[in-house]
Amino acid sequence: MSAAPETSRAWPIVSLVILVILGAINLFVLFFFVPDFEQMYHYTLHGRQLPGITLFIMAARIPLAFIALAWSISGIVTVWKRHRAAIWIVNLGLLFFFALVWVTTVALLMPRVVFIAGMSDTSLTSPTASQ
Repeated sequence: MSAAPETSRAWPIVSLVILVILGAINLFVLFFFVPDFEQMYHYTLHGRQLPGITLFIMAARIPLAFIALAWSISGIVTVWKRHRAAIWIVNLGLLFFFALVWVTTVALLMPRVVFIAGMSDTSLTSPTASQ
């Protein structure tokens, strides 16, 4: 039993809309939030080493943004031309974008968690605590 033609045509379009929205969110985060966090960490951590994942996201934000933009465009083109692989391209893009949002969020927040944990560790060993 196969789906009605309008139903089978609707799923790639719905997935494409979600792909484009996630792509726009990724581009916004990579171009506006990552530089702000980079500047904030530069001034607040005073030369402390950032986690590797944070350094990667900060260094690779332009290539990642290019991939996000290219994937959205390829999804639009394949759905527009009704290519057989359109739903696969769009759904793989969705997986990529969800993973990128998750990794970027972890990468940007990890130094804050490590820094706050480090502050609480130093308060336990302060001279007033040992008296």
